Amino acid sequence: MRDKLFSSCLAQHLSGYLALRRSLGYEMRSHLCVLRQFDRAVARGTQSRGPVSRDVIEEYLRSLAHLQPITRRLRLSMIRQFLLYLRRFEPGTFVPDRSMEPARTAPRKPYIFTEDEICNLIRAAYGYPPRYRCRRWLLYPTLFGLLYVTGMRVSEALQLKLEDLDLRQGILRIRKAKFHKARLVPLVESSCAALKRYLMARAERGHPTAPDAHLFVNDRGNRLSYTSVRQAFHLVARMAGIEAEARRIPRIHDLRHTAAVRRLFLWYREGKNVQALLPVLSTFLGHSAVSGTAIYLTTTAELLAEANLRFEKHFGDPASKKGGF
Repeated sequence: MRDKLFSSCLAQHLSGYLALRRSLGYEMRSHLCVLRQFDRAVARGTQSRGPVSRDVIEEYLRSLAHLQPITRRLRLSMIRQFLLYLRRFEPGTFVPDRSMEPARTAPRKPYIFTEDEICNLIRAAYGYPPRYRCRRWLLYPTLFGLLYVTGMRVSEALQLKLEDLDLRQGILRIRKAKFHKARLVPLVESSCAALKRYLMARAERGHPTAPDAHLFVNDRGNRLSYTSVRQAFHLVARMAGIEAEARRIPRIHDLRHTAAVRRLFLWYREGKNVQALLPVLSTFLGHSAVSGTAIYLTTTAELLAEANLRFEKHFGDPASKKGGF
């Protein structure tokens, strides 16, 4: 019987590996996409039943040449785990070592949106091109706005269901987050109002209203895909006239970076103990440790200015002191 997920000569082993990992508690959503891509690459090649050869792995790596180095390393790591499993059944299987990984490069600097750019982005989302059947005139403004005010991951937003919204209490429940961590996210009144308007427009279009229906859906009422959201964001960013350095459109994930930096900036302005509040920000973003939050705290001119004001308030202006500190 042909496997529904995999079609190559490795289908049986891929299904066995997937079942084993899931039995150990792993959801394997991202792994499944990579494994199916690897399966298609094997099916296109000359791989026959038996151990996977080095040539097969090298051909697969060449198919990833268009991706960023960090993405290629991650996918190779996922495939390596499967190959180690496969070696138990096919001892001659080639398992790539670290030398086959692409060279490490500095991570791309996140783009931190200004408040004016966020407003322009939301306005542009309302004018999403009319050639699309649904226009999504409330879908994308609501989604992009929610990502900005909550700092959620895109994947978390797309997994939301109607039952995860409690607009009376102003609470959003994130169930299936990274590292299997669930959390509650508070919503301000304006966010609740925007979500209510979206839900009304969503219901008028005849989309499912059952509690287990996804919150953000496409024209057919199915869960919105990440690819669709990413493409829409790039188009809306261009419409808003937003460009990063080297004429690169900011990524939708940069909304999460911006949310973290914005919260830090407001705490500085309010005179809060920022160091003591970092665990709160870490919990709000759904990180397993405070160290994971540090990645998002990109220094901006606005943030530096607030930090300097805080410093001068406590220690005075060093330049005005003849003897220094």
